[in-house]
Amino acid sequence: MIRINLLPVRAAKKKESIRFQLTVAGLVTFLVVAVSMAAYLVVRSEASSLKGQIASGEQELEQLKKKIGELSKIKEQKRVVEEKLNIITELEANKTGPVKLFQRVSAAMPDKAWIRTLREDGSIIAIDGFAADDEIVADAMRGLERSGLGTVELDVAQRVVEKETGVEVVSFVIRVERQAPPKPEEKK
Repeated sequence: MIRINLLPVRAAKKKESIRFQLTVAGLVTFLVVAVSMAAYLVVRSEASSLKGQIASGEQELEQLKKKIGELSKIKEQKRVVEEKLNIITELEANKTGPVKLFQRVSAAMPDKAWIRTLREDGSIIAIDGFAADDEIVADAMRGLERSGLGTVELDVAQRVVEKETGVEVVSFVIRVERQAPPKPEEKK
């Protein structure tokens, strides 16, 4: 029997197969490394871009914080000025209040009624005086009701003799309870 040695052909095919596999493996490795490097460079570029955006965003945030601080200071100053204006308005209104009260009480009193004292304590006005007779005291009360000052009540009415003149008069104390004026609504 004749034997033919086919080993060198198989060995050559085997070597060629190994060489082909190594070439393919090298190319695949090269492609993987190239794709990885490209992906790394793209991600690195995006990261540096995002870092730049973050830095500019932080600068903008700092500027906005400064503006917010200035705005809050301005709002506080505005609130203080408005409070001062309200106080000034209230003081001006209260400055003419007693004068208007005296005018209204004076206009409500009949000719033969005289006021000794007039006290205002919050919403209560106490009028102490004397009149020629009881009818004039009643006229004074009706006049006070018509003036719109508030609810009028007679506390005391008694006949007394005036020390200086010796004339008999009616001493009276009238109490007027004022209605509180509605407060203007505050703007918010």
